[in-house]
Amino acid sequence: MNIQMNTASNTMSELQKKIDLIGNNIANVNTNGYKRQEASFSDALVQSIEKQVGQQNEIGRTTPYGLRIGAGAILSQTAVRNEPGSIRQTDRPLDFMIQGESAYFRIAAEGNTFYTKDGSFQVQPVPNSNQVSLVTSNGDAVLGATNQPIVFDADYKDIQLSGNGTLEISYTDATKQPTEIQMGVAQINRQGSLEKIGGNLFRLTGTEAEQLANGNLQLIDLSQQTDGTIGIKQGALEMSNVDLTDEMAELISTQRLFQSQGRAISYADDMMGLVNTIKG
Repeated sequence: MNIQMNTASNTMSELQKKIDLIGNNIANVNTNGYKRQEASFSDALVQSIEKQVGQQNEIGRTTPYGLRIGAGAILSQTAVRNEPGSIRQTDRPLDFMIQGESAYFRIAAEGNTFYTKDGSFQVQPVPNSNQVSLVTSNGDAVLGATNQPIVFDADYKDIQLSGNGTLEISYTDATKQPTEIQMGVAQINRQGSLEKIGGNLFRLTGTEAEQLANGNLQLIDLSQQTDGTIGIKQGALEMSNVDLTDEMAELISTQRLFQSQGRAISYADDMMGLVNTIKG
């Protein structure tokens, strides 16, 4: 009975992780550029007891000798699904939607480079200067093609994105020359190497130099793109790829599995009580 209770309790613990994962997906159903996560399960350690007692009683048996005792299920993998989300038209000049499943904006934070699909940007004053920088909703700097933060004068009037990924910034002073800045785009060829770190950001396992060397990471110059597979659209955002209907159906199914394991523990407890009564 202890084996049954241990197996059920182990499985319940792992199912709770999946419920938490689904809850996180549902909580981010309206988060720009969020990528849903899926849980995969596998069998936990299985113990095989081979010793047989009284093999003469096993004559005619067609199944292998031995008893295999499982320990429940474990959460073996958490996969990020990178299918694109729906498009929301905002007509806001600082909203950018990156087109291409493997393409990401490059973000600088805490001395490291991260990647995101969330193109809802803002401008933030640069301390001790008359300039502003393009930042994420968390205040992290957006990188340009030169691997430097996108910075321009604070007296800007309008920001327009050209077809080749260049920001054209005009100023209130009509005699002032417009500023042109190429936006930085990264293409991740093996997206399984991306790790979610929260704040709608990803990072690569290993250094950026290593990923560039092995071909997993490519820094894209949109002005050289001819096939149109990667691009940036202004005034629009990519929404979450979470399907609320699917997530609720998966949540109900997982909760039923969780309840069945709870019943297994209850049944095992009842049987142990019954055995103790008989022995008494």
